[in-house]
Formats: sequence, C-alpha cells, structure tokens
Amino acid sequence: MDSTSPNIADLARLLKVIADETRLRILGAIAERPLTGKELAARLSLTPPTISHHMRKLTEAGVVVAESDAQKQFYSLNTKLLLASRRAPIDDSTAVSQRDGKGTDADDALRAKTVRDFFDGECLKTIPAQRKRRVIILQHLVERFDPDRTYAEREVNDLLRPAHDDVATLRRELVDYGFMQRDRGIYQVTRGAPARSVQVGQEITGDESAWFRALLANAIRVESSDR
Repeated sequence: MDSTSPNIADLARLLKVIADETRLRILGAIAERPLTGKELAARLSLTPPTISHHMRKLTEAGVVVAESDAQKQFYSLNTKLLLASRRAPIDDSTAVSQRDGKGTDADDALRAKTVRDFFDGECLKTIPAQRKRRVIILQHLVERFDPDRTYAEREVNDLLRPAHDDVATLRRELVDYGFMQRDRGIYQVTRGAPARSVQVGQEITGDESAWFRALLANAIRVESSDR
C-alpha cells in the first residue's frame, strides 16, 4: 500500500485487517508507546504465538512498523499511513473494477459475518456445525501458521488452544480438509488448493486457489519485511 496516496481499495483492505477486536486492542496499546511482542503478550494477556499472528497481519498491511533495537523488536503505529488514509478519495474506479462480475463482496461478507458470529476476540465460541461456516473458521485459524515452517503437534496445539479447548478436533479438521498436512507427527500448511470432491467443493466459500495464493503471498511479504 502506498502510504502517501491510498485509494479506496487500499483503505478497504486496511479496514478489513484492523476490524478485529484483538488487533484493535494491540493498536490501542502501541498507540501509547512502542512495545515488544513480549510486552504486548503480558499487557493483553495473550500468548506470544497469538501476538505474532496478529503482528504479521498488521505489519503486512503497513499499519504497524517493526523496528529493531539491540536484541528487541519494537512495534509502533505507522502514523503517516493512518493520516494519509483519512484523505483517501471517495470515488475510486479501481475499487469498482475489483467488484465487477467476481462476486467477491458476497464471499467477503459471509466470511466476515461468520468470524464475527463465532469468535469473541481470540476465543471461538463454538465449532460451527454447518460445514460451510466451519470451513471459513478453519481458514481463519490456519492463518495463524507460517506456511514456510513445520510444527510439532504440541506447537499446533499451542496456536489453536487460545481459540478453543478442543484442539484435537480443530487439528484433525485442518488436516481432513487439506488446509494442513501431517507426516509422522509433523504439520505444515498445504502449499496449494487440494483436490476436492463435488460435495466438499460446495462447502468452500469463494475461489480456494486464490485464497491459498494470498495466504502464501502474505507469508512471503512478511518474511521479506523481517529481513
């Protein structure tokens, strides 16, 4: 995102990233002064993996800036971007063209409503019985994992537990739906959309291949920004 002249499409993406209770709490904390991930975890009573997940989203969107000082990394608000976003033009043809004929607005609305209905901050109120919504929840959860690394089962549990105590069900569903792969107790995010039966395909919201590409692309951008 160009911090000097954001357009409506940029602004929409920015708002989508920060429209999360936990991220708003993080932004409120670092608005007072720059904080490390450890300080944020202690102040907000969240686990370090949870903080890392949300900081990846916020730094990728550009709303948060990470700066190293000795052995510590401090997070602060990108005030230039926030001020520039206030001047985003009301009419933007780019945003309109992104909607034409793709039906992404309806998909995005369903995803946002499902996450809003089933999550209370980091906590998953209940695992949806309706399969279409369960898939959306699983996709939301898999974003907590770095596609470029592997995880022991204990690490998977640690990342899932803040959402729900039934980590075994969530872990199994992530594998059964092909969002993660398991090999001899080691887990990793799947690198692309798996083959789907017609029945399972009907449970997927939107273009799953595009969702996987965005997931991997975000991971690459975050890794590049950390170097």
